[in-house]
Amino acid sequence: MKHKVGFIGLGWMGIPMAANVLKAGFPLWVYNRTKEKAAPLLDKGAQWAATPAELAGLCDVVISMIANDQALSEIVHGPSGLLSSKKPFIHVSMSTVSPDLVTDLEKKHREKGFGFLAAPVSGRPERAKDGALWIFLAGESKAKKTVSPILEAMSVKIFDLGESAAQSSLFKLCNNFMIISLIEAFSEAASMLEKAGIPAARAAEIWGSSLYDAPVFHSYTPMICKRNFADGGFALKLGLKDMRLLQTCADKAQVPMPFLSDVHEKMLTCMNLGRAEHDWSVIALLTRELAGLK
Repeated sequence: MKHKVGFIGLGWMGIPMAANVLKAGFPLWVYNRTKEKAAPLLDKGAQWAATPAELAGLCDVVISMIANDQALSEIVHGPSGLLSSKKPFIHVSMSTVSPDLVTDLEKKHREKGFGFLAAPVSGRPERAKDGALWIFLAGESKAKKTVSPILEAMSVKIFDLGESAAQSSLFKLCNNFMIISLIEAFSEAASMLEKAGIPAARAAEIWGSSLYDAPVFHSYTPMICKRNFADGGFALKLGLKDMRLLQTCADKAQVPMPFLSDVHEKMLTCMNLGRAEHDWSVIALLTRELAGLK
């Protein structure tokens, strides 16, 4: 018999992720601050839980896909939060949050006799819909074995990063830094080439079939070339949050990351220009503007 699964957080990523869990045949319960967002899943057979604690009481495994540290802390520690459950369960946090919070949550769950794993994902909403995410998994081995079939329903590859849940959290922050670094490098090079008469789309075509034939390059360069940043699935404000978290980690570890500082400042400038809800690749628009391009 398949494990009963709970899913908390039905945003751009959560809805398609939960839909794939349901499609794989797992009994699914869902919770979200606004019930209306759960409608597509409820129509397909998922069931509603009124609180995180109720969800945990009904399920063997609870997955959370939450926007930030504060929201995750609320669904865990708040009134009727996950830690209020009277029944043991495994909590799989798939959010991109701070390693310090993950360490604390791992400890608090263990004290209550509950399992805890960190499993942040890489991939945009279209990859989530296709069940083609990459998952960075860390935590206790026995719990990993239990949840692996559920995670496989959402992913094409699961990378094991060890027994400490915070390891996967730090890796995800560095992963996002690598992505935004590629976006920034392409936007600068493409602006230079465009001023010399070589279209950005042509540069993307060449690099996409040679140096950077990778999903992340093929996902972002069309948006940058067409400048349709409003249609993206990862808001600038969330990307800025991740870079701030990584900067805190770098300061704590005394690791100089000067390019991280540069990208952070550029993202902050874009925020001040009213682009918080645009896809985070909108930093390429600022590069164009600074280069005097329309």
